[in-house]
Amino acid sequence: MPAPEPVIVYPPELPVSAARDEIARAIEDHQVVIVAGATGSGKTTQLPKICLELGRGRIAHTQPRRIAARSIAERIASELQVPLGGAVGYRVRFTDAVSEDTRITLMTDGILLNEIHRDRL
Repeated sequence: MPAPEPVIVYPPELPVSAARDEIARAIEDHQVVIVAGATGSGKTTQLPKICLELGRGRIAHTQPRRIAARSIAERIASELQVPLGGAVGYRVRFTDAVSEDTRITLMTDGILLNEIHRDRL
């Protein structure tokens, strides 16, 4: 039985939440989108949720450090009210928390490069 769809809400105090519709249109219309914003504006936690809401199948979200990938995955899973390793998970060197239901995967840059190298389409 597939996991239930996460309930996506956007904290109104974050600038990215206010620009959600504009960002979603840009993601739908363009292959590459660059979002610039101040620290704490919600880029890291809200952009994957926008992609999820747009129906993107598998979302790879990179972070330079293992601890960042894991803690951000925990934060997004908490915001979506889903268990870590369900709709939201992480893959870092030596450990992971993912499943067949995982749609947003936080990972280090190196893990993404390894995945791309292995999965040559």
